Amino acid sequence: MRILLIKPKHIGDSLILTPTLVAIRRAQPDAEIWVVVRRGCEGILAGCPEIDRILTIAPVDQHERRLSDFWLGLGTALRLLSVRFDYVFELGDGHRGRMLALLSRAAHRYSVRPVTPLKSREERGFDAISTFDWETSHRVEKDFYSVSEFFPLAEPIPPLRFDRQRTRPWAPAEGLSDFCVMQIGKRQSVGRWQRERWEEVGHWLLEHVGPIVIASGTGESETEEAAWLRDRLGPRALATLGQADWAQMAALLYRARLYVGLDTATMHLAAACGCPVVALFGSTYEGHWRPWQSVYRIVTDSEVPPTGEGKENLAQAKQRSMTGITSGKVIAACEQLLSLK
Repeated sequence: MRILLIKPKHIGDSLILTPTLVAIRRAQPDAEIWVVVRRGCEGILAGCPEIDRILTIAPVDQHERRLSDFWLGLGTALRLLSVRFDYVFELGDGHRGRMLALLSRAAHRYSVRPVTPLKSREERGFDAISTFDWETSHRVEKDFYSVSEFFPLAEPIPPLRFDRQRTRPWAPAEGLSDFCVMQIGKRQSVGRWQRERWEEVGHWLLEHVGPIVIASGTGESETEEAAWLRDRLGPRALATLGQADWAQMAALLYRARLYVGLDTATMHLAAACGCPVVALFGSTYEGHWRPWQSVYRIVTDSEVPPTGEGKENLAQAKQRSMTGITSGKVIAACEQLLSLK
């Protein structure tokens, strides 16, 4: 049996797919599992041994695309045309993913429940559309139940997956013990926190936990912020400056006492590695993106979590901002998690 899952989204979304991949492997141990994701997402899936083949298409963000991505996408489409799949699941809820699903020579095609109605030719090409209403559910549940509606999977839903045997050491941190990881930057400007408050939290962590590894991507704004914080915190703080790949970040998070940072792909990787998480959430709804099956604390500018139901929670979360989160709140959350050990 050959199964294809298509999810052309961001890096964190790719890692969030791994519980469903693990469940499929458990249900069909001999199945050949293929995945299509955006270029740049394949690294975070390298820790999932349940995958037999990863194909990629152009990144989500226009500014990250290259001329060669046209040929990359064409090659992926031709590869899907040349292989016979038994099942195809489109989980990205976008026209690009649906087009790839329809191009594949699959015996059965299924789509996640779309936010907007499918085009008529898209609807005709799928055997069925999932009825699972995922808009207020965790994104892990979105993938799992959209697949299990047509391809029975056993519950409970597994945790996120990055196999420890597939990690690699990041040399500058090899001698560290009792350290924590901080992720202070993200690609999008929305959802960032004031750097001076990161500095306050960093000094507290140095005093009460130990050395700090400041994680960041390769973007100029991310590396600049990480370098600034490293210099402010002194010699017991290291910064990856985008030079640690996902296998190396996983090795750090398996060893770290704590992850403190924003709701990024690194936060989800921390959950996959069993690292306790303190996550700062602004207008992003934690019901969608909280660390999956991890020990965690969510910090927002509100004294209480959203109190409504369903879409009312989403509306409440959208009213929040990062500016109302104090360093004291983040430190208190760190103290709570550290006291559990």
